[in-house]
Amino acid sequence: MVVDSQNMLGVIKDFSKQCREALALPKGLSVQGEVKNIVVAGMGGSAVGGDLLRSYMRDSKIPVYVSRDYKVPNFVDSSSLVFAVSYSGNTEETLSSYYDAYEKRAKIIGITSGGKLADECDKVVKVPSGLQPRAALGYLFFPMLGILHNTGIAKVRNDDLNEMLETLKNTKKFDELGEALSKKLRGKIPIIYASEALGAIAFRWKTQINENAKLPAFYNVFSEMNHNEIAGYQGMDGKFAAVLLRDKNDRQNIKRRMDICKEIMEERMTVEEVHTQGSGLLARMFSTVYLGDFVSYYLALWNRVDPTPVHIIENMKRKLG
Repeated sequence: MVVDSQNMLGVIKDFSKQCREALALPKGLSVQGEVKNIVVAGMGGSAVGGDLLRSYMRDSKIPVYVSRDYKVPNFVDSSSLVFAVSYSGNTEETLSSYYDAYEKRAKIIGITSGGKLADECDKVVKVPSGLQPRAALGYLFFPMLGILHNTGIAKVRNDDLNEMLETLKNTKKFDELGEALSKKLRGKIPIIYASEALGAIAFRWKTQINENAKLPAFYNVFSEMNHNEIAGYQGMDGKFAAVLLRDKNDRQNIKRRMDICKEIMEERMTVEEVHTQGSGLLARMFSTVYLGDFVSYYLALWNRVDPTPVHIIENMKRKLG
């Protein structure tokens, strides 16, 4: 019998509440001085918020980079804003990146539930502990967005936030859609596709399936996949399934490419489409993220595994010491 030993389903269902709480965490916190670039340093579930921030800030004149490494990029200097994000506060690579950013005199804000990062950083947003990092996405993303809003770098409208929160409150709908889609993906190797603009969401789906369902999954973006990966479909068979994440604001040429590729894919595998929900970007992004979390949860049940523990990752950490 499959047991959800740590109530991952309950954590997923509380996501709307988590986001609402997270929005209050950066109250009054801003950055002084010129900011020429933004770097989010993190790993795994703690870095995904950076990917989503980069998507949200896609049209900003201030570039956002996500650094998954032991050091931050060499361009980082005193005009850089570095978010050091580690849910545990003890992630080896993130701590190393923090020290590197400190040496380069960057403006640094830590986002963590505690650990060494909380001790080292002068400016820290403390988030609630007790979750898996991948299940704390709201706590890790919205403090960054709030700080950028407070600093005048990002313009976040209350209407957009309220629409997102209202959309996410419809838990039953996302639960039912997620379970239904998971049945269609059962026994398959999913490949998640989106436009480059929403590639971070496709990546989130992939990593959630990896960690929750303990299954292989892959992702790519349009139109890059048209220039390489699509050639591999000649050798694919029915054990794969494609999921197209589609957004009403995708460029027309991207929509056309998706339509054509869907026809090509359907000759060889199962193809499912997911459409973003809502008007504002935040609602469209996080409604799709939310659905993916439910899909990964139910795939875990179909795969007869407990969705919360990640024993392979923890075992590797023990071996690293």
